[in-house]
Amino acid sequence: MLKVASLAFVVALLAVGGLAPGPAVAAKHKRCRVPHGAKVLAKSRRLLVYKDNRFEDIYFFCVRPNGRRVTLLEPHVEFQPIVGQVVVEVRLAGRYAAYRYRYHNNSQPSCSASPCYRVGINRPGGTPVEADVGQNDTTFGLTAGGVLAWLTAVPGGEELHVLGGPFGAQAPGLGVDSGAIDPASFSVQGTTLSWTNAGTPKTFSLSG
Repeated sequence: MLKVASLAFVVALLAVGGLAPGPAVAAKHKRCRVPHGAKVLAKSRRLLVYKDNRFEDIYFFCVRPNGRRVTLLEPHVEFQPIVGQVVVEVRLAGRYAAYRYRYHNNSQPSCSASPCYRVGINRPGGTPVEADVGQNDTTFGLTAGGVLAWLTAVPGGEELHVLGGPFGAQAPGLGVDSGAIDPASFSVQGTTLSWTNAGTPKTFSLSG
């Protein structure tokens, strides 16, 4: 008689939702799921970027928390490999990702060297904004508003550029400064870009 009563109690709880999955269980189905064997390049509270090794040179955004994924370098040709374009660095801020990648010049005729390098920014569902850089130009940063800042080597020192947001999408972007810029002093904090040129501290607002 006790077993019958217990069974009736469980059935009643199920009927009114007493044993329905709690928030933790429900949320489990909304997480970004990285395929088995994929390589995670960067992750934040809002984004996850990974390379799916089942394809050749294809990189994905995974948009948290709903798990929607779109390609990083070619968002309008979903899940199509971008042969010969290898992402080597990624920065995340808000819903934007900044990246640096290398490629062979037969995939980008404007480049005279091989391999070539580019920096760019993208947002899931958006169109990449990119600019050419040198092989050793590895200093770049990103704001949550989608502004990319980077240094590129030039005769006599470095040039500081910004691109995206209020500064437009036309490469090579806005030239902010040039000269004896110390790459180690380069910093993007919030919407403030800071650096030193010939030992003199400088700042620039990336909010426009």
